[in-house]
Amino acid sequence: MSGYSSKSVTEPEKPGGSGERAANDEPREGYTGLGRVIRAHGLKGEVRVLAFHPAAPHLQPGRTIFLNGEERAIIRARDDRGQWILELDGSSERTEAEALRGVLIEARDEDVQRDDGESFFLHELIGLRVETDAGEALGTVTEVLQPAGANDVYVVKGARGEVLIPAIGEVVRKIDVLGGLIVITPLPGLLDESK
Repeated sequence: MSGYSSKSVTEPEKPGGSGERAANDEPREGYTGLGRVIRAHGLKGEVRVLAFHPAAPHLQPGRTIFLNGEERAIIRARDDRGQWILELDGSSERTEAEALRGVLIEARDEDVQRDDGESFFLHELIGLRVETDAGEALGTVTEVLQPAGANDVYVVKGARGEVLIPAIGEVVRKIDVLGGLIVITPLPGLLDESK
């Protein structure tokens, strides 16, 4: 299972070390976050980017992205020790690139391709039914929590009240976005406190 995040739990701190994040932490409705501009690179308007997907398939030449809601085309892209250097149309000077520091890079949801048949976007999990592998209906996913430094947690509300499901392989057995269903194998004690 893999998924593009509506935000990344490994986003860098806002440059300057203050721990603050840029104003646009979350992608806009209908858009997916692809990465974040770390800083300007060189003198010709290029930017250094931390991609949320290591291979950055949606940050390649010819792709359309959005920065602060403005549509931009990627002219060149190259990997540089796990980060990406992008040349964008409309940026030819360092000062233009510096103005993008900390900005979230977005793409329209429909322009973002899944890696494989088992990939999903986190927003697609909202509203999915959750059942145990024994067939007990637990409710529907109302939220996906992304605690820093930990696995995602699916918040499920139903007959047992609120149940927190850790998004780990030994618990989440199947995610069928098209079928609207998540199947889990509860760890001992997972469902004991909810009622």
